[in-house]
Amino acid sequence: MGDLQLVLRPVNRQAALQRAETSLDDIERLNSSLDAATLASLERSVRPPSRWEKLLALARGAAVLCSLGVAMLASHAFGLATQWAGAAAGAALIAGWGLRKGSLAPSGAAAAFVVGCGTLGSSLRLGATLVAFFLSSSKLTAYKEELKEGLEENAKKGGQRSWVQVLCNGLVPTILAVIYGILAGCAWRAAALTGLMGGFLGYYACCCGDTWASELGPLSADTPRLITTLRPVRRGTNGGVTLLGLSASIMGGMFIGLVFYLAGLVSPTLWIFESQRALAAGQWRLIPLGLVAGLAGSVLDSVLGATLQYSGYDTASQRIVARPGPNVVRIAGPERGGLLDNNAVNL
Repeated sequence: MGDLQLVLRPVNRQAALQRAETSLDDIERLNSSLDAATLASLERSVRPPSRWEKLLALARGAAVLCSLGVAMLASHAFGLATQWAGAAAGAALIAGWGLRKGSLAPSGAAAAFVVGCGTLGSSLRLGATLVAFFLSSSKLTAYKEELKEGLEENAKKGGQRSWVQVLCNGLVPTILAVIYGILAGCAWRAAALTGLMGGFLGYYACCCGDTWASELGPLSADTPRLITTLRPVRRGTNGGVTLLGLSASIMGGMFIGLVFYLAGLVSPTLWIFESQRALAAGQWRLIPLGLVAGLAGSVLDSVLGATLQYSGYDTASQRIVARPGPNVVRIAGPERGGLLDNNAVNL
């Protein structure tokens, strides 16, 4: 019996060694496959898109925009029930898109649905203006975000907007849009309707001009200058302006004016009344009006930022901060802290 155990032990040891070697080979093959898959994934993410991939992405985006435009036109051509149902569907799609892309936080998506539904349901022209502002601003927020991420303490990758930020930008024009929708169709209220539409256009032209300037201005190669004193300041300082930023505000305002004008030309109500169609075609002055509003809004935002918002440089984090602290060197604004924050200025 003892001899049999002595014979079996080497056999068992040899079998165990073979099993261990086989397991090691399997682990090495698994690691190799994982490494190859990981490297391939990293290569795809790091590799810049080819020309055809860029064209395909551009074509896909254009197709989505055309589909959205056709859907908006159709929803406003078949009565109020279809109009508001389409508004709710469109607002849900926009909020969901912003949430999926990371440009909206969950609370921001909920607020965007309220703003979108109220605006899209009130008027095709006002709804198209809102959509143009939201999509363009979201794209510019994500543009070269890695370069803008480290400038300010609140700047983070993705640029997610909360419900506070959404409502500070969209609450006032949504109220104007809803009032317009209630009063629309009453000829004796033409002056009030004109004022409501003018206020809506001016508000979003200011917002778009300021947003475009805020997103593109920090990418300028020029040193920003404080708008009140023209003193050179760090990038990200409230009230700091550059030529690129001011040019972006002009383009943003003009973009909103152009969208507002073109949306008026394709409004379903103009298909019925020829006199209104001719009147809408002659409203090309809305484009330079949007340009002026965009520049004025950006300049006003910068003046408020330089005088009523606090800007300081935190030597520890090496970022622009909005409140005094032990390691903070004041740049501009009230010495004891700002009277307004970005949300209050936007409102």
